[in-house]
Amino acid sequence: MSIFKAYDIRGLVPQELDEDLAWRIGRAAADFFGARRFMVGSDDRTSRDMLFQALTRGLRDQGVEVVDIGKVSTPILYYTLAEQGFDAGVMITASHNPGRYNGFKFCRKGAQPVPQEMLQEIRALVERNEFKPAPVRGGISSMDPFPAYRRFLEKTSTLDRSYKVVVDAGNAVCGLFLLDLYRDTRLDIVPMYFESDPTFPNHEPNPLEEENTADLRRRVVAEGADLGVALDGDGDRIMFIDETGRQLAGDITTLLIALGLQEAGAGNFDVVVDCRSSRAVEEILKEHGLSCTKSRVGHTFIKGLMRANDSLCGGELSGHYYFKANSFTENTDLALFTLLRMLDKRRCKLSELVSPLLRYVQSGEINSRVESVEDTLQRLRTSFGDGRQSTIDGLTVEYDTWWFNVRPSNTEPLLRLNLEASTRAEMETRRDHVLSVIRNS
Repeated sequence: MSIFKAYDIRGLVPQELDEDLAWRIGRAAADFFGARRFMVGSDDRTSRDMLFQALTRGLRDQGVEVVDIGKVSTPILYYTLAEQGFDAGVMITASHNPGRYNGFKFCRKGAQPVPQEMLQEIRALVERNEFKPAPVRGGISSMDPFPAYRRFLEKTSTLDRSYKVVVDAGNAVCGLFLLDLYRDTRLDIVPMYFESDPTFPNHEPNPLEEENTADLRRRVVAEGADLGVALDGDGDRIMFIDETGRQLAGDITTLLIALGLQEAGAGNFDVVVDCRSSRAVEEILKEHGLSCTKSRVGHTFIKGLMRANDSLCGGELSGHYYFKANSFTENTDLALFTLLRMLDKRRCKLSELVSPLLRYVQSGEINSRVESVEDTLQRLRTSFGDGRQSTIDGLTVEYDTWWFNVRPSNTEPLLRLNLEASTRAEMETRRDHVLSVIRNS
């Protein structure tokens, strides 16, 4: 079953994920988690109703009480699940994928993630399909998560002045509720693509790709806005645009969030970042008395390290930002208001916050298809044997003025290169050299 990915269950509907399979996944999840109460939320795709009905029927057949919180963002589901003490939960979503996809993101008690090995155990239960119905079928009820979540946000959303923010909801679920969610804040929201449309007619709901933020970047400048934000399909990723129309890299945003929390009185704490993050992140965190822990890419690894270290925040280049305040899970609302509070305190523009942090030049992520991932990694280990090597995720090699990380795709024979150097000229030279080794050219 190719729909069982590294971090979630996702595939084409109905070709790969149909009603019967969703029903069996519900039964398997009920048995695996042993949950009495199961929270279910969803984004707003065409296949939502079919999958919701099939999944919850499977859960209820196994005696689980289902609580439907409706169409929400994934961070709202995480907050509500942990705050209400549910045994487990699931978000029906395909995240940033095109509209013909859908799937399930499961989480455990306390909004803890479900790692790949647990997903494979659920997969095995689905494939065996040997379920015994519960003697008493579970019921289903609904719950409005927004009043409690709005009170939660009030603790961080107080600002001294108003800010004009262009928000690109990407025709996805957040457009259904953001204006209401932010109604009592000092945000002057300029909405873009708030109309829900699961065909995503304007662009795919993946803000990491700059072609998907092109309209937003132009609109921020045209509106004279303080900043812009782009959300993905289920609202657990956010990318920021400064007032000049420049898109902020995820690692720099993570750094800003950490500094913002410290400025707000958090003291010294640990920050978890993915291993592709700029060298500047660790340098500047340490200059401010903060510790930095590097992690493998992926939310299960980030969240696990954050819990182990009691880290206050964490982040990835992909636009996922994690907060202890949200049970060590993603929260795009907290990310937004943390940056706005920094602007409030410093009375400056977002570009002015960012500029001092851009110490190095990055290549961006470059994919290369290879015949053998392991053979290519070994070739890199040998070719750059004089560098300081780490295998946290793939291969990282460090030199005094430059470094690179190469990590394999979870699903394809691809290697992903991220490289950084002190100058653009050196970055381009080193990038081309590493790529020549990867591609054996």
